Amino acid sequence: MNSPANKRRVKIVCTLGPSSSNREQIGSLIDEGLDVARLNFSHGTHDYHRGLIQAVREASQLKKKPIMLMQDLQGPKIRAGVLPKDGLQLKAGDVLLLYPEGATPKTSTTGKIAVPISAEIAQAVAVSVQKGARILFDDGKIATRATSVNPPEIVVEVEVGGRLTSQKGMNLPGTPLSIPCITDKDLEDLHFGLSQGVDAVALSFVRNAHDIEILRNLIRKASNEMPLIIPKIEREEAVECQNSIIEVSDALLIARGDMAVEVGAERVPIIQKGLIYGCNQLGVPVITATQMLESMISCPTPTRAEASDVANAVFDGTDAVMLSGETASGQYPQVTVKTMARIVVEAERMKASYSRHTEALPMPGSVVDAIESSAATIAEKVGAAAIACITHSGTAARTLAKFRPEVPIVAIVDQEAVLRRLALVWGVHGEVIPGIVATDDLFAMVETVLKTQNWANNEDLIVVTAGVPTLKRGTTNMVKVHRIGRDQTNR
Repeated sequence: MNSPANKRRVKIVCTLGPSSSNREQIGSLIDEGLDVARLNFSHGTHDYHRGLIQAVREASQLKKKPIMLMQDLQGPKIRAGVLPKDGLQLKAGDVLLLYPEGATPKTSTTGKIAVPISAEIAQAVAVSVQKGARILFDDGKIATRATSVNPPEIVVEVEVGGRLTSQKGMNLPGTPLSIPCITDKDLEDLHFGLSQGVDAVALSFVRNAHDIEILRNLIRKASNEMPLIIPKIEREEAVECQNSIIEVSDALLIARGDMAVEVGAERVPIIQKGLIYGCNQLGVPVITATQMLESMISCPTPTRAEASDVANAVFDGTDAVMLSGETASGQYPQVTVKTMARIVVEAERMKASYSRHTEALPMPGSVVDAIESSAATIAEKVGAAAIACITHSGTAARTLAKFRPEVPIVAIVDQEAVLRRLALVWGVHGEVIPGIVATDDLFAMVETVLKTQNWANNEDLIVVTAGVPTLKRGTTNMVKVHRIGRDQTNR
């Protein structure tokens, strides 16, 4: 049951990994606040992810809480290849030859340190790079600059040194890449995820809205079900056309790690606020991610800066906050989720004083926007205990969340898959009632749900939105104020 004292609005996304790979571990994370389970396909085999998916579903059923499964595709990640066990200690002035892993270098290695890079993308990278371009390794810790290019090989000079080890990532800030957004590996992983019934697919290194449409078309060809598509904003090109990307997306993920390397860490806070604002105005759920409680990978308490980071994302209007290594491989995954939830709840408690969230306006001509906006306003004015949103596709509940009502949103749906996909949306909780129909008992049914789950008590006012008389998909046209426990004939 839901405790009235614990109605957190901002959702928590947890990346699964060695520290959270079995049913018991995942169940503990659910107890502390996990809403969305992220499966990082940059790591692990299909068999490994199949086990994670099964564990999530078993834990979800045991805890009686729908959990969204989000598949995160690796994308065209550029990486160094396999290097000596201890890596390479690089210093300023060293000259490196970047060449396709598994090939024999064509360029002379005399006076150069040979460094293999991902073979499948070496040609495309070399074609895109110009002399003088910056190439960074290991999240920007090592900086180099291209001195000559002979595709598929690049010669670079080290400007900032450090130890480079196997499989560390590469970034090319300021260099538009012609690499397809979806690689052959991504396509194989996507088909696997669809076969397993994932609820959402996150797409890495998105450049523009066309990349989202490519993924959507691939999914249509492979499956009758359409999971949510969540582009990750981390490249300069994506930031420049963020509005068009938001318009065609089901949700958005602000991937601040690669973004900081690509555009500069000093720009990330401003970009974050702009992306959250743009998503809020259109009712597109947005996830703020990367290093939110990074120190808790090895420490049971967060830094003050991390606590402030989480709180400020809440004040900005984020729908969800995400944990990565903290829950995937950290020493304190359960404590980390509990800490995250506590910071979120405290920030929400003070949101009226500190929030910079701008009120969204209904879209002109949209009936569902008008209805759900009115429901949020009415609920505040009459002091309602909750808003019950009867919805088949989940659209009405997502729309209602756009207007950030002060009271809980309880989505009443007829399919669990719909409820799982609402697990990412700000303020939305819910219940599944198979075969919802428009009958005289509709309000009695709503009463039962809200009272059983402790969202409301006798004599409380609630606001109900639905499509009457049909309750069909896309027919939301009614908002009603209802008092719990009153005889049906006197309503």
